Amino acid sequence: MQLKFTHYKNPQVVSDSWQDVVASLTMLRMEKGMSQEALAGKIGCATSLIHKWERMKRVPSSFLFVCWLDALGAEIEIKIQPDR
Repeated sequence: MQLKFTHYKNPQVVSDSWQDVVASLTMLRMEKGMSQEALAGKIGCATSLIHKWERMKRVPSSFLFVCWLDALGAEIEIKIQPDR
């Protein structure tokens, strides 16, 4: 089953890369023993928004994505795929 972001006028396919990022951030949150409520408090957003991000129902803005990373003490490394 292919996941889709449904909040767009035309639903968009959720890429494997994005699924990996979200899974990693969700796992990191759990490893730190942080609840969605606590994460939302650190970011300054609603708990329901964290839930939607982690369930891939919504995509955070670039600013909120960086806030998500900062709140978890994470950073993203960009790698160029050799076949592209």
